[in-house]
Amino acid sequence: MKKSLVISGATLLVGALIIPVVISALEVRFGESPSFSSSEAVRDDLYLVGGNITSSGNVGGDLVIGGGNVIVNGVVSQDLAIGGGSITVVADIGDDVRIGGGTIVVSGKIGGDLVVGGGQTTISGAGIGGDILWGGGMLQVDAPVGGNLQLGGGEVVINAPVRGNVQFKGTKLTIGKNAVITGNLEYSAKAEATMEEGAVVRGTTTYTPQPDRTSGFSMKALFAVLSVLFLGKFLASLVFALALGLIFHRYTIELVTSAMEQPLLEMGRGLIVLIVLPIASILFLVTLIGFIFGILGLISFVASLIFACAFAAIIAGSVVYKWFSKSADYEVTWKTITLGVALYTLLGLIPIVGGIASFILMLLALGTLIKIKWQMVQEWR
Repeated sequence: MKKSLVISGATLLVGALIIPVVISALEVRFGESPSFSSSEAVRDDLYLVGGNITSSGNVGGDLVIGGGNVIVNGVVSQDLAIGGGSITVVADIGDDVRIGGGTIVVSGKIGGDLVVGGGQTTISGAGIGGDILWGGGMLQVDAPVGGNLQLGGGEVVINAPVRGNVQFKGTKLTIGKNAVITGNLEYSAKAEATMEEGAVVRGTTTYTPQPDRTSGFSMKALFAVLSVLFLGKFLASLVFALALGLIFHRYTIELVTSAMEQPLLEMGRGLIVLIVLPIASILFLVTLIGFIFGILGLISFVASLIFACAFAAIIAGSVVYKWFSKSADYEVTWKTITLGVALYTLLGLIPIVGGIASFILMLLALGTLIKIKWQMVQEWR
């Protein structure tokens, strides 16, 4: 137990030391339809967050995208990470690709590994240089794969050369006429795989009947889906925090400064609100006259928690940035917000200690939020 806490603490410390350096070398764009045109180029990392996103320019570092409909047709020299609804990647990617979404099309050349979690996935084009790790509903592989395939989910069709091994757990597997699997084929499904004429498996084929649908999902495929969901959560949190911090900039600066003036008092205030507000709302619900107030109270409670979590990340980023930059005042910029969301997300991964730290930050933000709102109400009077 002590060893795991030490490792968790060391991980958080290393992340806190590295993230400010990384953040200084990235560009962030967000909005309803942010774009990165073909005439543009960035030497470092690029973050795009919004509704409909198109990235056509050259990215010298990593490209991270969170949105609804996403199209990437510009070259990315290093990693690509996307969370969204409909995703199309037709560009060449220098290193690894991680994608989570509904409908996914990958037709560019991928230099490294491809990790995908989604509903319907199609992989075509010049090929994947490394491994493919996939979990989802349906998968069609029409591009050559330089490494191994680790697949789990529904129906999979492999119709291209694979230099490594293939492992599959799911509903149905089809080996197409253009498939040449150099390594071993190991799969577990409800029925034996469909082998089309011309398909070749040069290694050993191992089949395990799998009548139970719930067990047809490998742990590696589950990890792929969870990692994509984690990315989606981070991007969603980042979008919300950026909107709050940049649109309500003056209010956010006041909140951060006020929170750090008397942090213990604000944490206590937050704890009282966390306990009293839901109880009072429920008591109102049982009375005829106070029913509306009870509903409003519960809605306010949920909304307060959502905003408090976002402001907790903003506070964390501003405080850590102030420590490292040795600035006299607290700052709220896209750099500090991204830093705070990253740290707050990392805390959520650390057992016990991370949960306690996240809870304390949330109480601090909630207490300060209520304090400032109450001051605004008094001023209106």
